[in-house]
Order: sequence, then structure tokens, then C-alpha cells
Amino acid sequence: MKTRLMIVDDHEVVRMGLRAALEVEPDFHVVAEAANGRDAVQQARAQAPDIVLMDVRMDGMGGIEACREIRSALPATKVLMLTSFAEEETVVAALLAGAAGYVLKNVARARLLEALRSVARGESLLDSKVTRGVVDKLIGMHDRAAPDDDLTPREREVLLLIAEGATNKEIAAKLVVSDNTARNHVSHILTKLGFSRRSEAAAYAARKGLRRQE
Repeated sequence: MKTRLMIVDDHEVVRMGLRAALEVEPDFHVVAEAANGRDAVQQARAQAPDIVLMDVRMDGMGGIEACREIRSALPATKVLMLTSFAEEETVVAALLAGAAGYVLKNVARARLLEALRSVARGESLLDSKVTRGVVDKLIGMHDRAAPDDDLTPREREVLLLIAEGATNKEIAAKLVVSDNTARNHVSHILTKLGFSRRSEAAAYAARKGLRRQE
């Protein structure tokens, strides 16, 4: 039986390339494509693919939030994230959103096929002991963190964007502020919550169930 795939990326050329690389394999069948997170959620509900191969950064609803919604609605569907850079906060946010793992966009075709087949077998692309240890460590940090009551409304909004894996530049673009202002907001949030790293803030928001309203 073929593994049913959905490809999600906001660049049509990337989607075409991925489809071409995957459709020639006898054990894969691409059942749907989507150009953004919102469309990905709708397509996933309609097609119920076995695996969603999804870009992390897209306009509107990004891959992290879409992963969270897809995994909530379709627990049997696995999500493999595509990212240009393995930034720690992005990886942590993806794992906490329920992703089975991630691969870099410049990955070799053979490695991508191997990753998809591993996920199809129910395996994680990250060593489970390491992943569990990282999450446990972050959760321990959350328990010692100050409550987020002292955050301003704008800082809370920035915190939710951090939880989605957004960079400072992406935060600035979404909130229509300068890069420096976005950087200052992130710095203030970390100070108020008692964290030193963005990944800790991302995991904190995810654990508390904080979500941004589109």
C-alpha cells in the first residue's frame, strides 16, 4: 500500500520539484498540495494523508500552527517539517506542535526519501531519548519561570509568535514594527519570564496552551 503524502510550501516551484521527486517512487502517492497553513489544514481534513511534508515559514498561518491543528484533528497523520535552518526555537516549537521531526530544505533526495519512510514506519527523526530529555529540561525551566501576567498585550502577542517559531524579522513584519523593536520585545519577554533562550519561551507558551488568534 502506498504512503499518501501532502506537500505544503508557499513556492509553487518547490512543490512541483517535491512532487516530481516523490511520485516516481513506487511506495509514495501525493494526494494533495497546499500553498499555506490554512489551506493545508483544510486539505488535510479532506484527504487525511498519512504524512504531511510541510514548510515551516509561510505567510499567514505558518507551518508550526498548521502542524498543531492537523495533529489535533488527525492524530494518525504524521507531519514532517521542512526548514531552511535548524534553529533551536523552531525545532522545539515543531516538536511541541506534534511534528515527527524535521529535515533541511537542502537535504539530498535520498535522505528525504529515507526520512519519509522512517516517519511512515512510525519512527521519529530525532532520537526519542534526546528529544524527551530536551523537553523535560525545558519543562523544568518553565516550572521555575515567573508567570506571564507582567507581560504587556504586545509582549504576549510576540510570545505567541515566538512559539510559532517566528524570527525577529518575521515578528517585525507581522506586527509592522522595526526589527529593533521586535528584538527589544523578545528581550523584555525573556527577562520577565526568567529565560535566557527563545526556545524556552516557545516551550513555555506551548505548555500553557497559549495560541494566537488568526
